[in-house]
Amino acid sequence: MVGLANGPQGSQAPPAGKQTLYYIPHTHWEGAVFFTREEYLQMGLSNILSALRLLEKYPDYKFTLDQVAYFKPFLERYPERAAEFKKYVAEGRLGIVGGMDVMPDDVKPGGELFVRQIEYGKRYCRETFGKDVSAAWLLDTFGHHPQLPQLLKLAGFKSFWFCRGLAGDSTPSEFNWKGIDGSTIPAVWVPGFYGLFYGPPRDQAGFDQFFTDRFNALNPHTHSPERAGLAGVDVSEPEDYVTPLLSRFNSKPDAPFAIRYSIPSEFAEVVAKRTDTPTLTGDFNPIFQGTYSSRIELKQTTRELEQKLVTAEKLGVLSNWLGLAVDPKMEDRAWEPVLFNQTHDLASGVMADHVYTDTVQSYAFSRRLADEMLSSRFASLVSRVDTRGVGTPIVVFNPLGSVRRSDVVGVDLGFAGAEVNDVSVVDPAGAAVPVQLTYAERYSDHSLRRAKISFLAHDVPALGYATYRVVPRRSIVPIDLLAPTGSDSISNEFYTVTFDAKGGQITSILDKRQGGREMLSGPANVVSRQVDNGDLWELYHTLDGASYIPATTKYPVPSASNALLSSGSSDKPGTVVQGPVFSEFRVSHPFGSGSFSTRVRLVAGSPRIEIETEVVNNEKHVRYQVQFPTAVRDGRQVQEIPFGSVERPKGVEFPAQNWVENGTASGGAALLNQGMPGNVVSDDGTMMLSLLRSQTLGDYNEGHTSESGFELGVPRSFHYAFVPHAGDWGSAGVVREGQEFNTPLMVVKALAHEGPLPASWGLVDIDQPNVTLTALKPGPDGSVILRVYESAGKAVPSVRVSLHARVVSAFEANLMEDAGARMAVSGNSVAFAMHPFEIKTIRLKLRQR
Repeated sequence: MVGLANGPQGSQAPPAGKQTLYYIPHTHWEGAVFFTREEYLQMGLSNILSALRLLEKYPDYKFTLDQVAYFKPFLERYPERAAEFKKYVAEGRLGIVGGMDVMPDDVKPGGELFVRQIEYGKRYCRETFGKDVSAAWLLDTFGHHPQLPQLLKLAGFKSFWFCRGLAGDSTPSEFNWKGIDGSTIPAVWVPGFYGLFYGPPRDQAGFDQFFTDRFNALNPHTHSPERAGLAGVDVSEPEDYVTPLLSRFNSKPDAPFAIRYSIPSEFAEVVAKRTDTPTLTGDFNPIFQGTYSSRIELKQTTRELEQKLVTAEKLGVLSNWLGLAVDPKMEDRAWEPVLFNQTHDLASGVMADHVYTDTVQSYAFSRRLADEMLSSRFASLVSRVDTRGVGTPIVVFNPLGSVRRSDVVGVDLGFAGAEVNDVSVVDPAGAAVPVQLTYAERYSDHSLRRAKISFLAHDVPALGYATYRVVPRRSIVPIDLLAPTGSDSISNEFYTVTFDAKGGQITSILDKRQGGREMLSGPANVVSRQVDNGDLWELYHTLDGASYIPATTKYPVPSASNALLSSGSSDKPGTVVQGPVFSEFRVSHPFGSGSFSTRVRLVAGSPRIEIETEVVNNEKHVRYQVQFPTAVRDGRQVQEIPFGSVERPKGVEFPAQNWVENGTASGGAALLNQGMPGNVVSDDGTMMLSLLRSQTLGDYNEGHTSESGFELGVPRSFHYAFVPHAGDWGSAGVVREGQEFNTPLMVVKALAHEGPLPASWGLVDIDQPNVTLTALKPGPDGSVILRVYESAGKAVPSVRVSLHARVVSAFEANLMEDAGARMAVSGNSVAFAMHPFEIKTIRLKLRQR
């Protein structure tokens, strides 16, 4: 997955003459894995005190710290040490790297979540130390996607340090990494890992041999006289005995090289002066494939909370614009536990039981704050809408900012007045929309007491709302729950989907838009359970902690010969209902020692075949996948990554964002997911999504239990969707479908009242379908930060972003939201060009309404 774009190979012999080892003592603070955050702090804070002592004792000594979540508590708990800490930072002897809250996973969490890592971490370092962190430090992270160069460059990083994701005995240790948009970042790959020079012998002869051997071990990877040597391991204490040994080594006339205390930014400056640095392109994945579905509920929670917090920010912008101030500190309080839980081990589900409990509790804290912000900010917006009219006002909000959208929404109603046996729903223009009863409680005269209804909200403006009205009535033919049809198929204007009523598998999907084309080559929505003798890190085998080479093994599609299939079990036949809003098929039955149930739904007007499946697992050391054998032949596997997409080899499981595609220029199919990153398209066109693994830490546990990783007896629900289409994935709107599937419309019942806002309104219009908005958030000094990216891999000569608010000024900005070049504003719009997969951040000033 790595290509050498240009420049010399790193296998060249080092040049003759005196060489220099830039020796970088550091400690890798774990965050949380075998111990909790607080337990690791208790272990790690002492190491900072030891480093300060050595910095005072030895004028040439230097040390490096990563992760704001590590040194921020130190400064808070030991304010008496803050002055000397800051002094050594200012002198360039105490290196601050990372510029993030933690050392995060960057392939499974979403793109905006990664940007918040940078914003939070770099902002703290700017405010505390008065300097910008320049070294991105992801040494232990499990793989890296090829949009990272652009993200790091836009954030102001000058180098990227990492250990995992490259292969080859002659891979250069320093190179320029070129991303999918053409951006490059100077990269320092660390052969031998971040502890290669840690723990030398205490005698001079042993010390000299230790350093010489390790220095020479780097020969295949460097072609320059300078090389970096890292000295630190997990929560390691600074080595107080090294400096005298190092000085004596350097004093020898015949020393083969010089050892120089350094910090990462110094070595990066040396590399930046080279003129022959090679350029590599590639995707540094997959690493530790088992982590894509271990403790899957944490990945689902991450996706959910990122969506909620990004939406809360958007509503915060609207509240500020309306003159209703919001508390920015509440956003930080809600974000920080989510940011912390993206530390590479936690985001991967790799942790002991008591750490898992701590993680779940911190997520619950963020969820409470997110829900509170969403509720109060949505209510503030609704309070300014004119909701007068007949019936109960229902305000539907579209959190997405790229296009108008249509989807199904539900509402809970109560009736205590006149006899009501029916309801209608009308849109902002007064036209009736389809409505469907999903739950009913009735009085003794059969009138409605409580009801849950679903209706189609159509063309809800981008980053805006539409007001619908529920009108109770009494009809000759009352509204009622839909009865099962006895059919084995469901349909809408896009598809006819047929099922095996007993096993629950989909046997046929006919795409009406493509002349009734069959999209399947075999039974689909089949869940397999296979034996998996791995651990929380790895599929089918146990962890090699030093593993850094991307996996290339292709595993066969599970079949009845090597797996238990949900299609092989049955109980009562499933049921089908067909309604004006949605039609669906449901079935439940035993699945080995556990159970399986699935609901497949078609919504009127939607091209998504939406599925919710629940699995109860009662077995240890197994994994579950769901498969969709497609009729697409010779398709390409394209997967969404943060702020982009990339073609990946078929047959190998990779971490994807909202979707994976198997298609050609003439058509294909996409498989969408809600928080399930493990995806693969096999060579025969079968698309598979990893649902769940039953695993523990295995032998690599440091004495702690991890039995909860077996997921025994716990119902786990999975939401995914299958989207056949004509044309390529870019023109078919797959990116939009993935966004909509993961970002439901919001709905609230309102009281009737006057207001300055009309019944339907939206803040943003973007005139190009492949320019996707990912963020609208409050920015510095009362500004508004708007971020978009080009999502189809196609250049855009001009895109216009229009706001239905007075735009006072607009500036280009970086990911730290610093204002750059002024942009021309015309008619409350800004226009600009975008190259393929470009990310663009704009800093706006809006006049309050």
